[in-house]
Amino acid sequence: MRKPELLTRLALIPCILSGLLLSISSYAQQQGSAQDWLEKMISAKQHESYSGVFTFIRGKDFNTMRISHENRDGLVRENIYQLNGVTRNLLRKGDEIVCYHDATDPGELEHDLPLGPFSQSFSELLTSFPDGYRLALRGRGRVADRSAVQLSVQPRDNDRYGYRLWIDEASGLLLQSHLIGSGRIREIFQFSQVSIGEPISDDVFSDVPVNAVSHHMSVNLKESDSAPSFKVKWLPNGFKTVRTSGNRLHFSDGIATFSIFIAKAKRLPEMATEVNGKAVVTRLLRGNNGQITIVGNVPIQMAKKVAESVEPVIY
Repeated sequence: MRKPELLTRLALIPCILSGLLLSISSYAQQQGSAQDWLEKMISAKQHESYSGVFTFIRGKDFNTMRISHENRDGLVRENIYQLNGVTRNLLRKGDEIVCYHDATDPGELEHDLPLGPFSQSFSELLTSFPDGYRLALRGRGRVADRSAVQLSVQPRDNDRYGYRLWIDEASGLLLQSHLIGSGRIREIFQFSQVSIGEPISDDVFSDVPVNAVSHHMSVNLKESDSAPSFKVKWLPNGFKTVRTSGNRLHFSDGIATFSIFIAKAKRLPEMATEVNGKAVVTRLLRGNNGQITIVGNVPIQMAKKVAESVEPVIY
C-alpha cells in the first residue's frame, strides 16, 4: 500500500470513530434511561391489557399460571388460573378478588395471592428513594418471542435484594424477572406466551367455575382504626409503612416488602429461616408481651435486625 493512501485511510479513522460514537449516543437517547424504562414498566402494569401464560418459581414452589388482565376505563379485571398442582382460579374486579378451588380437592384455602410479580412492588415509592438502588440498562434480550430491554436494579447495601428485569420494548410490560441475593437467583418470573393490547372477551372475567368452593381475598388490606401495640425502632433507609391493619404493619421501599405482626400468645419457636423463598423471623417481645413475626422478600439478617428493634407500646 502506498504511503499517501495509508495516510488517507489513517486520517479517516477519527471520523469513523466519531460517527460510531454519535450513533451509539443517538441509540442510547432513543432507548431512554434506566429510570425511564422503570417508569414505563410501572405505567404498563397499571394501564395495559394482556393475556398469556407465565411461570413463577420461589423456593420449592413452581407454578404455571394462565392470566387475562384488562384495564377498561380504570377498572381492572383479571382471571388467573393455576395450570399445575391444586386447581385455583382467581377472578378479580377492582379490589374484589374471589378465589375458586376444586370442591373435590380444595387444598389450602389460606394462601397468598398467587400473582407473581403483579402482587409486588416496583411502585412509585422507589421514586422517593432513588439512592437505595442503582439502575442500569444491560442491553436487549428476547422473552416469549418479544424484544425486551434488560434492566438491573441493584441495592447499594446488604439490607435488600436486587433484580434483573426484562421489559417489553413495545409496551413496557414486565416479561421476566429474577430476584437476586448473595449472588444467586432466588425467584424467577417469566412469561412463556403473552399477547398485549388485544381485546379480551367479557366471558373470560364472568365465567364462574362449577363444582367449586370459594373465598374472598383482597388486593389491599383494610385499614384499622386501632393503633398497633408495638413500635419499630429501626428500619433500613428508604423503607416506609405502606399499610396498617391492627397489629400488622406492612413496609416497602418501592421494591422490597415485608410485614410485621404480633400474636398475644407464643405460637412458634423463635427462629430465623426461609420458607418458600421468604425470610421468616420470630421472637418474643420484651416483657413477654407476645410474639413478633416478620415475613418478607428481604435478607434474613435484615429481618433479624428489624425484629430486635421491635418494642411493645405501653399506653
